[in-house]
Amino acid sequence: MLENIAVISRYYHTLRYLKARQTFGRSYAGLKRKFRLYKAPEIPENLTRKLSLKIPFLKHEPWNSRQELLNREFTFLNIKRKFDGQIDWKSPDMPLLWRFNLHYFNYLHLLEGEEKETLILDWIRSNPNDDSSSAAWHPYPLSLRITNWCKEELSNKEILKSLYYQVSYLYRNLETYHPGNHLLENARALIFGGMFFFGQGEAISWLKKGLSIYESELPVQVLTDGGYFELSTMYHAIMLENFLDVLNLLEERNISLPGLKEVTMKMGDFLYSMTHPDGSISLFNDSAEEIAPSSEMILSYLKCLTGYTPSYKEQFPSSGYFVHRGKSLCLIIDGGAPGPDYLPAHSHADIFSYELSAADEKIITDSGVFEYAEGPMRSYVRSTRAHNTVSVDGLDQAECWGSFRLAKRFHPVDVRFSMQGGKSLFSGSFEGYASLIGDDIRHRRTIETDEEKGIITVKDTLSGHGRHLAESFIHVHPSAKIVMQGDTFIVNGKGYAVKITPLSGTPAVKEGWYCPGFGRKIKRSVITVKKDALPCELGYRIEVLKSNNNPKV
Repeated sequence: MLENIAVISRYYHTLRYLKARQTFGRSYAGLKRKFRLYKAPEIPENLTRKLSLKIPFLKHEPWNSRQELLNREFTFLNIKRKFDGQIDWKSPDMPLLWRFNLHYFNYLHLLEGEEKETLILDWIRSNPNDDSSSAAWHPYPLSLRITNWCKEELSNKEILKSLYYQVSYLYRNLETYHPGNHLLENARALIFGGMFFFGQGEAISWLKKGLSIYESELPVQVLTDGGYFELSTMYHAIMLENFLDVLNLLEERNISLPGLKEVTMKMGDFLYSMTHPDGSISLFNDSAEEIAPSSEMILSYLKCLTGYTPSYKEQFPSSGYFVHRGKSLCLIIDGGAPGPDYLPAHSHADIFSYELSAADEKIITDSGVFEYAEGPMRSYVRSTRAHNTVSVDGLDQAECWGSFRLAKRFHPVDVRFSMQGGKSLFSGSFEGYASLIGDDIRHRRTIETDEEKGIITVKDTLSGHGRHLAESFIHVHPSAKIVMQGDTFIVNGKGYAVKITPLSGTPAVKEGWYCPGFGRKIKRSVITVKKDALPCELGYRIEVLKSNNNPKV
């Protein structure tokens, strides 16, 4: 009985935040595709490519090479699959996201003229139109494939007809029930298709629809501080590249989309600020390396298109991120909500977590993402214990479940950040444990940074009463070595050494996982500081003993 009540509660707290178009739109869209409740268009004769651009698009493929593709060997998410003979485009034994990547064709630019045509024609003949059972015709991979095919110099008549049909199918099967990055990928594909077939058939309708989605969604999905509203640095980078692609096309044809250029510049500031000195992105929420082009590539693309050079910002209050960047320290703090309440698919239970670099090396990091499929690793990377914050009684700050679900969730309150000279102070309160557990349990965290002294002080105050285990986690980068000296930890990297000293609480070392990329999991040490009764205080001091930029020993 109690188990049934828990399940009902979980569904209630998941569904209550959704918009009507999400709850009913997904079911209708599935039926629409399955029973083909739409009229297929007539395909014009003698289709031609009419795409022009201002500067070359970015090219990014982290896993594959030309020779591997010619050998029918594909790697996605760091999982390799070699096909003997015919490519199995359905590959039912592979994870769904792997199959999606196979159909994206992000790798197409690695091939040469006839090689591209041969592969595309094989796809066309193996993936009949409107096969709703195949990942090939899901609107998201369909959108990326359309964009990637449009970016190439394609002239084969059979390919052009297939591409035209795919854009027309997408136009009739948009993911309006997924009002986040999926819908914007749909819109980009419509804009690309409309520009590619400009003046032919219904291409103008695709273009207008794509632009209208951008006009309505940009003010919602890009926050006033320039952060992307799903609050993932990875998706932020992906969407910024997408917006720049669209700007690239529109400017060449002198088509105006009000505010788009300004949005890309604000997003450039955000990406620049949320990138570590070593050039890698911060791994908040669902973020992983390799998926998006590097920050350097994207920001160079931005500058070439707009002439704008991004600048470092300290505060992103709408997104909830705060940055202390000095000569020797780079501290990025997550003081915001898990994500948009009606679209928390990529949210983690990570309020008040942070990442820290000294010199050009990461010291303390988020756990990243191993996979999207439901399972132990998906649950782990989303959990509070996988982040540099405080858990009570082993519970998460939010009820993450399934692959992308979120039931009960809570926003931080009284969040503040100030910086003057080389000193900064962050503070905020989390009251969710009072609801999840009871006993009036509330967590307040302060993080004080002194750049000149190379010291970061983290203090956690847990109010409430009773026997409860309060545990603060510090996830050390796996390349570092930890030496414990009494209650103090010396963390040694290649170019730095830091001392972590517990100020209050019992210290210990556990084992955790670091997943900087899909399909990659690396064991690493997790320092913990804990107490088993409330009210209590936990805390620790991080002191930089040596770095490439600030030697102290």
